[in-house]
Amino acid sequence: MRHYLAHKFRIFANRKTNKYLNNIMKEYFKPYDCGLDEYEKRLAVREFWDDCGHEWTYMSLDEKLVILAGFVQRGGDLKRVMERYVEDRSEIYRCRIHWVIFTYIWRMIMGNDPISNFNPMSNRIKCLDNDELLRLLTEELKKCVISTCRTRYNRFGEHEIYTCWIVSNEFQYDDTALDKIEREHWRSNPDEPITVFWDKAKRWDWKKCLF
Repeated sequence: MRHYLAHKFRIFANRKTNKYLNNIMKEYFKPYDCGLDEYEKRLAVREFWDDCGHEWTYMSLDEKLVILAGFVQRGGDLKRVMERYVEDRSEIYRCRIHWVIFTYIWRMIMGNDPISNFNPMSNRIKCLDNDELLRLLTEELKKCVISTCRTRYNRFGEHEIYTCWIVSNEFQYDDTALDKIEREHWRSNPDEPITVFWDKAKRWDWKKCLF
């Protein structure tokens, strides 16, 4: 009987430990620890750019943003990642890229607000061309994803400090980077009619491939 109870206690303790460790992993996101070339290779997969594939579910949206931010904050170029991703993929695998980038940008600018086509921010983002989209994503990743220290109690009841990466809400609704890109676009294209600019949002049909 005594051995049976001891065995049951070990099972219970292991379950508690595993639950504690799983909770840590859910809240503790961090960038990849590798060189930029390897980092670029690991980002050029469907897990980051195809929200219709089963690979998309492997990580949460915030975890993806943390990993992408680690790349750009070290000096990585998302344009090179995109070129590597699309070079050997058919249109069926590229048609979701612009929507994924839109989702990333929306999460950082609008927080947890639901995506809405009736929100003016939606059309402003959709009017950007591919290079401008990637530039906006890069700027938001540099600004909104940060490393911070937090406190918690461990499984022994002891107070401890840990470091984690988060998508900060400090810059929610801050369209400074988007406004700058729009202004530069108008300076470079002074003769472009406003109707042509706003009509770009109509390209965002799920059947169309922008990249």
